Amino acid sequence: MEPTRKIYCCDWVTEFLQYILDTTTEPVSLIICSTRDSFLVNLALTIQSQPKHTPNIQELLKDTIGLLANSTRVRLIFCPTLEHLRAYIGVLRPTNDDNVQHGTAAGQNQRPPLVAILNCLALHLPTSEFSAQGLSRTLAAAVEVTSQKGMDLVLCECRDAASSADPMRGEALWYAQVPLLNSAVRTGGDNAAGGGLTVPVKSIAQRWFECSGTSRSETDTTII
Repeated sequence: MEPTRKIYCCDWVTEFLQYILDTTTEPVSLIICSTRDSFLVNLALTIQSQPKHTPNIQELLKDTIGLLANSTRVRLIFCPTLEHLRAYIGVLRPTNDDNVQHGTAAGQNQRPPLVAILNCLALHLPTSEFSAQGLSRTLAAAVEVTSQKGMDLVLCECRDAASSADPMRGEALWYAQVPLLNSAVRTGGDNAAGGGLTVPVKSIAQRWFECSGTSRSETDTTII
């Protein structure tokens, strides 16, 4: 079965983790674009914000972390900087166990191993590479490596539970307008950067990815 590449849209990290756990049976490399501590804090705050009728917060947190930690098919990778992310993508490959399971699954017409990247855009946001040039470099590298290795690829941007009103986190980032070139190479004024032209992040990603289930309109854009 041919590998797929898609963008999954949801608000909260708990939703994305549940999607990974509930809808996949293949081996998963879950790349989280933050430190481990930041991820755990965000996860805990997200669970605390759930409706009051949900089960005990500690139990929810324990269950989610436990499912990830004890899963034989989910591998957690933390990439706190863009350099870490690109370096890991460069050496990304299925483990021996992934290959064995995929070989068995292929005979059953199941999916290839999955690479899931959480908050890739947010990792670019504070850098000089939140641009068409910088984002294309990262996304193209991920697409090339996963295609060569026969792995599915899914991206997701989730809101920050510590700052839930932040307009520059979560799905909004797919609609952000970014310059064509990295800020580090935009010298000589706007003319050197392509006359100040910008492009929506989503249109960059759509060169390679299928977008699913958006809750925003195409005209609902955020300007960078």
